[in-house]
Amino acid sequence: MAVGNRQHISQAVKEQLVTMSAYMTPREIQGVTDISKRTVNRVISLATRTGSVVKRSLRVGRLRILNALDIAYLEGCIERTPDIFLSELRDELQRARDVHVSEQTIRHTLLRRGFTRKWVCTTNLGSSLLLTL
Repeated sequence: MAVGNRQHISQAVKEQLVTMSAYMTPREIQGVTDISKRTVNRVISLATRTGSVVKRSLRVGRLRILNALDIAYLEGCIERTPDIFLSELRDELQRARDVHVSEQTIRHTLLRRGFTRKWVCTTNLGSSLLLTL
């Protein structure tokens, strides 16, 4: 899908540009392929610097809000009090580590770490999540 004057160039085509650069100038490659000279130069430069014609992100997805120390603190809280509620974990994290996150963030983080959960319903608290080891 082209956006403005942009278009996706596949990895195979980029590799072909690098191969062509051994025998042709970027301007000649531009004339043959109808790919801008600037793009040709950028692909060749990237291939020379990294050995690859595409940039690969070191991280995939969104950065995590909680770091390893925050997660270790949460796990420590759960070890001390296995029946702690998410709201209590959130308050403890906020008080001790000055980290402000939602209960859902804590829930997803602990699920990724292998913790299981139980639903506890009470009349005055509504629906809350209770974590167990």
